[in-house]
Amino acid sequence: MGRLVYEHFGSKKGLVRFLYHWLLAKLGFYSQFTRLKAGDYKRLVFVCSGNICRSPLAEVYARSLGKQAASCGLNCRGGFPADPRAKAFAELHGLNLDGHRTVNVTEFQFLKTDLVIVMEPAHLFSFRRIIGNKHALALAGSYRRKPYPYIHDPFNCCENFFTRCEEEVMESVRGACD
Repeated sequence: MGRLVYEHFGSKKGLVRFLYHWLLAKLGFYSQFTRLKAGDYKRLVFVCSGNICRSPLAEVYARSLGKQAASCGLNCRGGFPADPRAKAFAELHGLNLDGHRTVNVTEFQFLKTDLVIVMEPAHLFSFRRIIGNKHALALAGSYRRKPYPYIHDPFNCCENFFTRCEEEVMESVRGACD
């Protein structure tokens, strides 16, 4: 049972987060942040915590699909490369993260025509606290075939769960770019 939880949710805390956000989504708490039409915006800006795993992958994948895209992080310092596992995952999918360097949201130049896509509900509130309310915000997981508001941060997780999270990021980007 422990291994199943670890590989599917990252941890027991991850399972609790999954259930918590699933319930809030079912109750409509995130409805204003779901499936905004990406085609109405010039650029997709992907935001996660550290800008080393989820958002850089989303950025390069969206670009590979012909979209203008960028990424940044809420809790990072600038100038660091992507996580080695994210780079390896990207390479397996024909993408390259070698040139990626982290950018903090406070140093990022947002445009009025951006759709900001965050990985977790907590990012919605952090983003608004730091940057303000003038940008369109969506939850990445809302673009999945089976929408779910929370894409877990795989940074401290096992390899199987890391891969699962990055696959969820790619599925979300495909959904946003359709």
